[in-house]
Amino acid sequence: MAEFTFSGAILAGGRSSRMGRDKAFLTLDGRTLVSRQAALLNELGCAELLLSGRPDTDYGVPSARMVYDSVADSGPLAGLAAVLAAARHPWVLVLAVDLPHITRPFLQSLLDQGAGRTGIAPRITEGWEPLAALYPRTLLPEAEAALRDGRYSLQPFLDQAEHSGFMCRRFVASDEQPLLANWNSPSDFAKRP
Repeated sequence: MAEFTFSGAILAGGRSSRMGRDKAFLTLDGRTLVSRQAALLNELGCAELLLSGRPDTDYGVPSARMVYDSVADSGPLAGLAAVLAAARHPWVLVLAVDLPHITRPFLQSLLDQGAGRTGIAPRITEGWEPLAALYPRTLLPEAEAALRDGRYSLQPFLDQAEHSGFMCRRFVASDEQPLLANWNSPSDFAKRP
């Protein structure tokens, strides 16, 4: 459990075009990915659960408050901005719906490192892993400005957030990198254990 109050947020509003069906409803060990992520965030002690998704979809997570992108088709940045705007607490632990291997200890390490003082995002050699990260709500103006300007990539957004002191990086060991693998296509889903 964290020593500070935080909101939990699941980003599930993507079109899942490469997968060919909504990734939120893919199953692992008999549970949908969206219900799995909700359980993880609740187990970690989030004070509220937000779900950024599509308005026409029932995700089957009654404990979650639904939020919607203000700018359509603008990728995960729009989901991040939506949950930062909706959160009732100063910190938001964000989790993409399509990270089936993420674990409670990994997410707890983000909370422990942030400790209510700074945002934390995993970083590997190839760049940031922005969809399993702890964000401060104070980043909302920057997220909204990036959306307005059409700068949708989270990589430069996190570079700037780190430079401005809003975010710090969490080193990801090579044996932890599989935890951050997402399911983008039917072949990824077919490789599940």
